Amino acid sequence: MNSSNTKQWDLGRFVKTLSYFGAIPVLSSIDWFQQMLGSRPDPKADRSILSNASGVVLVVGANSPGQQVVQRLVQQGYRVRSLVPLTTPDASTFSDQVEVIQTDLAFPNGVSPEWVKDVQAVIYCTDEGQGLPQLVDAIAQTPSAAGQMLFDFTHPTVDLRETWGALDDVVMGGVSESNMRLSDSTALFSGNVSTANSGGFASVRTRNFDPPLDLANAEGIELRVKGDGNRYKFMLRSENRWDGIAYCYSFDTVADTWITVHIPFSALIPVFRAKTVQDAGPVDPHRITAVQLMLSKFEYDGALNPHFSPGFFQLQIESIRTYTTEHLSRFVLVSSPQTSSHESFLMQRGVPYTIIRSTPSGDGIEGRSLTFTSDDLVNAAIDRKDVAELCVWAIAHPQACNTQFAINIE
Repeated sequence: MNSSNTKQWDLGRFVKTLSYFGAIPVLSSIDWFQQMLGSRPDPKADRSILSNASGVVLVVGANSPGQQVVQRLVQQGYRVRSLVPLTTPDASTFSDQVEVIQTDLAFPNGVSPEWVKDVQAVIYCTDEGQGLPQLVDAIAQTPSAAGQMLFDFTHPTVDLRETWGALDDVVMGGVSESNMRLSDSTALFSGNVSTANSGGFASVRTRNFDPPLDLANAEGIELRVKGDGNRYKFMLRSENRWDGIAYCYSFDTVADTWITVHIPFSALIPVFRAKTVQDAGPVDPHRITAVQLMLSKFEYDGALNPHFSPGFFQLQIESIRTYTTEHLSRFVLVSSPQTSSHESFLMQRGVPYTIIRSTPSGDGIEGRSLTFTSDDLVNAAIDRKDVAELCVWAIAHPQACNTQFAINIE
């Protein structure tokens, strides 16, 4: 080995890396040892740091049961956007977890693309205005590419910071160094990559998810990044072992320019230490145990990365999420005598729908036995909370798709 390409190896950093990712089980569970290394004990990365919602739920109408719907969605971890009338007295009373937009619900100026961006379900529960046809048309023409938010670095948290750690070529004798730092609006994967000691890669990786993520409803992963012109790798893992098979995808960046990278699951290459594994089969999106980003001198099977430059590097990440090219998953219409004319339009437009016929009248009458019929008759007033509960249930259950029913009292 050429002495000019040989540098002192850092044993301490090697031990710290293995311990952080649980590769030294005993040391990884000792609090004082982890504190000495500067990290907390190795909890399996909790799914609570991830967004549970799949896209945005758009709630139209601030009148009841609209308020009850919003409250239940927030409680269940959904991302919520609410269109409310201009006459709403104080939109600030909504939770800060809700994006509130005051507008004329008749939509005289049309439906803004920003209102339906990333929307995967609509709950329409107002008889104010005649804007439903415009909204349905806007939704039908807008593909939903939101998918599930996995990491939203625009809203950093302590748990999010503790989930990612450096996994550099120190594990094989190299001296490259990197880290993931979170600011107010992005994550910064940066460091120095060196080819000394036959090394040449730097990466950051999550601790293992427990339980694993199920991303089977998506088509792939979407990255929002700003790089430096280097070619990076994105990896998914389906094994609990920290040194197992990784499913990789290489992507080029444009210096100082934000880009969106779409990574189909079908394009991921199974590799073990940068060598392709021919009999590994495709990635199993039902079981994702870890996520990783890497800058490497190598592509696959000994080929060199054509856009690699040793030295300082940096990659800003705004978000990591799944994507799908499917359209809206559900349009739930709370129908009343005032809005019954909307039903036929919704059913004929081709948007997956659920129509709930009811006559909500207030709070404090919940708890009575309800029946559900396919006819149009509603025989009594229904509590707003019961109606809201059904709306939230409908967007998550396939059996409610393309159905219509009336809620009655036994």
